[in-house]
Amino acid sequence: MTMKRILACLFMLTLTACLTIPSTASAATPVPAAKTTITKDADGGYYVETITETPSASLFSISPYSSIAATVDKTKSISFYNSSNSLCWKYSLTGTFRYITGFSAVCADARAKLSIYNSAYSLYNEKHSHSGNTATGTIKIRKKTLITTKTLSITCSKNGTFS
Repeated sequence: MTMKRILACLFMLTLTACLTIPSTASAATPVPAAKTTITKDADGGYYVETITETPSASLFSISPYSSIAATVDKTKSISFYNSSNSLCWKYSLTGTFRYITGFSAVCADARAKLSIYNSAYSLYNEKHSHSGNTATGTIKIRKKTLITTKTLSITCSKNGTFS
């Protein structure tokens, strides 16, 4: 074998190994960061509001410009616990945001999910939407004749700051 052929074979083996063996950094699954707020209810119950970031499966999130351009899914949820500390219902709003640091931010999609854990509660009305850089969801929950309304919104700034 000639030296060129040996080098070509070594190059191909190295390239194959690099493409098939995942690196440790990319194999690690990031743990979503969460921010939680607790609000008391007049009847002794309380609401727990949480916002988390979930890894986006979008092809746009894989970019050579990922330090300045990103696609991020943010989920804000609100859970209601009664005075006995039992979870009664949970409403989650997820927005998909695309932003270019320092330039622009847009909410590309909004999705919502309601889970009811206590049969005394039922869905009265729900709607969600997205516009500009904000995802919004409003839920109306009924317990007998009492209707409770909760609105969640997630906003992304052009620097990738969420509120």
